[in-house]
Order: sequence, then structure tokens, then C-alpha cells
Amino acid sequence: MAIYNSNSLGRSVLTSELPQLSSQDLCKLTNELFDCISEVTATLQEVADFEARHGYEPDSEWYYRAKKKLRISTQFAAKIEAMGNPLPKGYKQLYQEHLFRILAEELDPISLKKIQDEASALARQECNE
Repeated sequence: MAIYNSNSLGRSVLTSELPQLSSQDLCKLTNELFDCISEVTATLQEVADFEARHGYEPDSEWYYRAKKKLRISTQFAAKIEAMGNPLPKGYKQLYQEHLFRILAEELDPISLKKIQDEASALARQECNE
């Protein structure tokens, strides 16, 4: 049984408690977990690059703690996903859905398609740079 110290919920959460969480708390926890996974992964890469660039020896204790945090966050996210319930939608996803719906109502289909294609092309270009 794993435990996660959640800042967004202001308490520790056991994996066995996940099914009893309200949808609002589950949404907060899910967003926190995904943010944590993203931040720790990026930080691990940044530190490894910095150490390699400047010739520093890796701090094995720090790496152990960071990887443990990443592992626990990933386990919790996987357990939430395995519960079979659709993951609660976060702000970003809800915003995108509402924005798209409003744009579809305001613009004709051809204009909306043109904007989507342009945004897609710009995003692909930025990813390839």
C-alpha cells in the first residue's frame, strides 16, 4: 500500500482510499499527479544535463528521492486510471472543449477548419525545431 502526500487535498492519501474520494478530490489529485510526473521528469533531465555539461558527479541520494517521488506518483495515477472510471476533466481540458464549442458556434465550418489546420501546422513546426 502506497501513500501520497497531496498538497492539493491538504492531506496524505492511501491507495486504498482512492475509490472513496469525491470526483472533485479525484480531479484535484489527478491534476496534481500529472503535474508532479511532468515536473519531476523534466527536473531529472535538466539536472542530468547540467551535471554532464559541468562535469559534476551525480547526487545519488537526490536521484533516489526524485525517482521515488516519480514512481509513487506514477503508481497513484495508474491506480486511478485502473479504477475504470473516466478520469475527471481538468481545467485545461474543460477550457479547450468549451472554447472549441463556442468557436464552432461562431465560425462557419470552413473557417474553423482553416484555423485548426494552421494551429496544427504551427504546433508541428515548433515541435520539430
